[in-house]
Amino acid sequence: MSWDYRLRRQLVFLRHLFWEAYRERLLLSIVTTVVFGTLIAMLNGLYSGLGTWDHYTTLRDISESFCEPTDMGRLIRQPVNAFTNIVYLVAAIFCFSKGMEDIKKKRSHNLITANRFYSFVLSGILLYTFICSSLYHSSLIEFYSKMDFSAVYSVTLFPAMYFAHRALLRLNRQPSNVRRPRERYILIAIFSLLYVILTFNLNMEVVHIVVTLIIAGIIAAGIYLERKDPGQTNKDYLIATIVSISIAGVLFEMDIQKLFCGAMGRVSPHCLWHIFNGFSIFFFYLYIRSERYDHARDQLRIDLRKKVDLKIKKVRYTEPSI
Repeated sequence: MSWDYRLRRQLVFLRHLFWEAYRERLLLSIVTTVVFGTLIAMLNGLYSGLGTWDHYTTLRDISESFCEPTDMGRLIRQPVNAFTNIVYLVAAIFCFSKGMEDIKKKRSHNLITANRFYSFVLSGILLYTFICSSLYHSSLIEFYSKMDFSAVYSVTLFPAMYFAHRALLRLNRQPSNVRRPRERYILIAIFSLLYVILTFNLNMEVVHIVVTLIIAGIIAAGIYLERKDPGQTNKDYLIATIVSISIAGVLFEMDIQKLFCGAMGRVSPHCLWHIFNGFSIFFFYLYIRSERYDHARDQLRIDLRKKVDLKIKKVRYTEPSI
């Protein structure tokens, strides 16, 4: 089998798989994105110059805090930064649909599919992040700034909860593909308490230290699991997660330091931070879903592989020889 045949076969298979498996989600995401963008444009056209947010407390010099040009007279003061939050809503739709799919197909090959609440919790976190960040970049008022930060904390705590759960199961030599309601309630209580403390009880200097320690703990738990239980996950998703969040972090800092402001018009590093941060969460979800996933038992993949092989063979047979 030649390399060009294998490459063509894989590309055709992936195209068919993406369309067959995610067609409804893709179409829903496109419609949602168009509707959200149209809504922002309409609201800015109808409510421009009315001073909707003028009676609320804003941070000093907030109009100069981001690279995106800010019109304080609009209802949506930063339309591009607000619009790019759509990536969180699209990812939320995907996670929710996969959780429902796991229930329907009664999957239980790993921690995520056996404990479907992870998919629904992440979906809820992403929806919350979409709402808080959209409201903040629309208004730039202080209250929504705090809510935006709280959404970041919830996103940070989710992988910590997942890795803590898997690490505990590994230490106790228990399988991860079994539903454990008692452990689930305990973890939800612990991490909900951490969220409340981070959001409402600590000042920003201490919060940054705590978040750094949580991230360090996530990395340590991930390394531990990959060393103690190797070969059980798709590392490509993990690499994509690390690359995406690294790019997102650089873009976030670029916006703070005002690097390349205006170089791409209204497209700023902060709006790109939203996109790459959303990608990192999406890839992380795919990574944790890949634990102990067996391609050989996926009937959709089996059927599509047969169709693709037949299609490629027909194309090769009809191609003129040189």
